Amino acid sequence: MNTRYLAALACALLIGALTPAARAITEDQVLLLYNSQNADSLAVRNMYVALYPGVRQFDFNDATIPTQFCTRFEYNSKIRLPLLNFINGVSAPFQDISSDVVVFLTTRGLPTRINGGAEFSLATSFASVESELTLIQQDLEVAGNTALPFRYNGVIDNPYHLNNTVPVTNFTRANIKQPKNFTIVGPTGGEHWYITNLTSGDFYLTCRLDAQPYGTTTALQNIQALLNRSQHLVVSKCMVQCLFDEYQPGANQLDDDDLPPRFPLRDDFEKATQFLTNQGYAVTHDETTNFITGPELPDNRPILVLGSYGENHDIAPGAENAPGDGEYLDTYTFDPAAIFVSFESFNAHDIAGQSGSDHEQVTDFIARGGSFTVGHVAEPFTVFVADAEYLARALYLNGRTFAEAAWIATPALSITNVPIGDPLATVTVVDTFLADVVENGTVDVDDLNAILSNWQVNVGVGDRLDVANNDGVINVDDLNVILAAWQISCP
Repeated sequence: MNTRYLAALACALLIGALTPAARAITEDQVLLLYNSQNADSLAVRNMYVALYPGVRQFDFNDATIPTQFCTRFEYNSKIRLPLLNFINGVSAPFQDISSDVVVFLTTRGLPTRINGGAEFSLATSFASVESELTLIQQDLEVAGNTALPFRYNGVIDNPYHLNNTVPVTNFTRANIKQPKNFTIVGPTGGEHWYITNLTSGDFYLTCRLDAQPYGTTTALQNIQALLNRSQHLVVSKCMVQCLFDEYQPGANQLDDDDLPPRFPLRDDFEKATQFLTNQGYAVTHDETTNFITGPELPDNRPILVLGSYGENHDIAPGAENAPGDGEYLDTYTFDPAAIFVSFESFNAHDIAGQSGSDHEQVTDFIARGGSFTVGHVAEPFTVFVADAEYLARALYLNGRTFAEAAWIATPALSITNVPIGDPLATVTVVDTFLADVVENGTVDVDDLNAILSNWQVNVGVGDRLDVANNDGVINVDDLNVILAAWQISCP
């Protein structure tokens, strides 16, 4: 049985009957960034405009822009300056749209990593292009102090972090061009930036469209598939499961770190488990030496949320290494609306032209059918890894767009994180368990018999037996839904 197909069908069956969650961000609040001198970038631009004809666009039109990584000088001169002039009305068409734009969307073919120094120090000057663009209106070249020589050194506190109940468009953007007050806080060796008057409306959200080849499909084909499925993402709670896999307690668990005063302690995987369990999802939270692969899960339902230590699972004494060499995602099947967060420093190195150092790559997750992830183009430090709990809260509970969810979940700005996914994508969550035809709480032989005893009968669209909710005729579509959910129970 092709379980990947059946799982996708089971989710897709609801699409015709449901309307996606309302978007807080509109098409014309997204500025699509591309380089027409790069074939991949132009191709992705064409894909996105075909689906969202109302988006704003900016073409760098520069054959000299690097495609994977750049220096800070190249970022400032070839990316930041021309884009800043465009949105501020300094260059053609001389219209100030600085407060109208909410999201910058970058494309495959544009660089994603800004190279720097001191990568493994909290004074690092490495960053992702996407993270640096959030503060494009601020001058990050201003000098700091000995600990943080410039504003681009280290990280900057994100005021939108954990604010999952408020749409970003609720915040005024009238002051986005106003110079802000940067101050250095934190203990010696842990200094970081805090902008005292920065609000959630004073910076730009960013996302990137990218993927890797997978099997016989190309990177561009996988980006197109991402965009196609992102148009209608519907989750039935009983048809999915979640996995949080970390090593044993007492071994400095990676998702428990903090950096006072701006980044308090959060046990992310534990909190995500509590939230999703309370919402009615099936959750496996493993804190043993075992690395949990797909075949070790309780059943074959696709994964909705995967939080993992990945190739770092074996750094605790006696803990098992992930299978393969950055290939553990191959063991899972993902729901189309799935989230992936991993505590792996280099999980977006592939799109930055760097070695992944055996870490799984977030763009592989996109190629394997997931839709929402935040990766790292250089060392992110564990405290700044995106929060799985708040990605899930924002997307599955509060109806936020992915652009909002990504930055609600990301603790800092001017960092190495890169959100990958459609910024306008939203998720509709339903409690209805359509495969349980006889409504006894479990998909079993009674449901199968109900389908088979009415085989080829035209019961009409919307009838309880038309579980595929597509044509009103009881046929193989309805049978496949039953088989995909076999023996699954829903309270």
